[in-house]
Amino acid sequence: MSFKETDVINIVIAGTAGQGVITLKRLIEFAAQKAGIKRAFGSEMHGLAQREGAITSHTRYQKEIFEEERKNLHSPLICYGDADLYICFEPVEALRRGIFASNKTTFVLNSWTIPGVMITANLEEYPSLDKIMETLNGYSDEVYFINATEISIERFGQSQQVNLIMLGFAVATRKLPFIELGHYEEVIKERLRDPDLNIEALHLGIKEGSKILKNSLKSKV
Repeated sequence: MSFKETDVINIVIAGTAGQGVITLKRLIEFAAQKAGIKRAFGSEMHGLAQREGAITSHTRYQKEIFEEERKNLHSPLICYGDADLYICFEPVEALRRGIFASNKTTFVLNSWTIPGVMITANLEEYPSLDKIMETLNGYSDEVYFINATEISIERFGQSQQVNLIMLGFAVATRKLPFIELGHYEEVIKERLRDPDLNIEALHLGIKEGSKILKNSLKSKV
């Protein structure tokens, strides 16, 4: 899908508390500013300090604006069915926020599961990844899984780089137009601790994500 510079780009970022959802949202928005994008807005969900509480953020940006102001981006919230991209750190969170998806949506999901309280209490059953894939395919055929947590632990010995790996995967989908890789790298150097490590994680996400996208394309031919 190609985007016009006046298009509003809509990204849903979902996960659980402690995974870096808000950090990733802000990285995209700061990078958009570096890229000279005229408008960038977003919403953040705060107050869920307990680990594993569901967290969702919206990020929206518009590279160029119309002379007619009413056509331009004004709200930080995405309309139902209008998301271009879902970045999900926990697969079930994509189902919780499905109201924003449609046939134009690309899903990139971390396949590492974090069962909620109802599931650990045996009051609900966690759906299989196949079932999640089947449900999301009801919206779109662009549904991609990567085990970013496992990759982060294997490469860095910790899971803190999951959000950067997921950002790299999202970049590989080309659903974050008008922002160059260098813009993300600049923001990482300015805003994050251990910038070299986080830039490495970003590139790793692009590399692994590109492989997944390529293999998916081959399987559809």
